[in-house]
Order: sequence, then structure tokens, then C-alpha cells
Amino acid sequence: LTTILALGVLFLWLVSTNLFADSQSGPPFSLYIDVVFKDESHKKQFLELFTPLAKYVKENEPGTISYELLLSDQDPLRLLIMERYKDREVAYLKIHKTSKPYLEFRPKFKQMQSAGYATVTGQSYVDSMIGFGDRVQH
Repeated sequence: LTTILALGVLFLWLVSTNLFADSQSGPPFSLYIDVVFKDESHKKQFLELFTPLAKYVKENEPGTISYELLLSDQDPLRLLIMERYKDREVAYLKIHKTSKPYLEFRPKFKQMQSAGYATVTGQSYVDSMIGFGDRVQH
């Protein structure tokens, strides 16, 4: 009986620590991308390109935890894109970065950058598992 109880406790611990989750290949992965536009017309052009991509991600990429565009309240030509994925290898690299909408969006945005219409800086992060993400429901 003691062995059965010990095995049961071990099983519950393994399940609770998510060690059986085969769809996740690491901790949650996030990108924070700051974009500053040369003028309002290029920001508008970007929003027209980004909106269908964001809609696609929400509807078709369950491994994407959040995908949100924030508008600066201090600079009308600045925005921040916050991307959060269940993991880097599968949700971000294998699914998001190979999707048709992303592959259509990326060269158009890259062209805006190359022409000097948008300046991009950013950083990637892995989750520390301290705190929480978002309570807001959109």
C-alpha cells in the first residue's frame, strides 16, 4: 500500500510540474518590439499590415499566449508589440514564424525598415515564472 501511495504521489507531482507536456520545449518565450515611425502615414500603413496578422495569430496559433500592439501615450509615432509564446522552439519558431500570414507580413515590414520609415529595437525574454501575465479579457 505504501508503494502504491508513493507512486500516486510521484505521478501527481510529475503531472503538476508539467513534465509530461510534450508540446512545450522550454519556458514561455516573449518578444518586446519597440517601433518608431517616420510619420503618421507609415504608422497607418503598418497598422493595416499588422491587423490581419494579429487576427490570424489569435484565431490559429493556440501556442501564442498573447500578441498585442500597444500605442504610446507619449509619442504618437511609437508603438510596442508584445508577443508571448508557450515556448520558443515550437510555438514561436516552428508555428508562428512559418505561418503564411507572418511570411507575407515580414518582408513588407522589413521594406519599411530598410527605407527608413520605421526604426525597430527590441529584446527577447524567457519567463521567470514569477508573477502573472494578464487579467484583462479582450
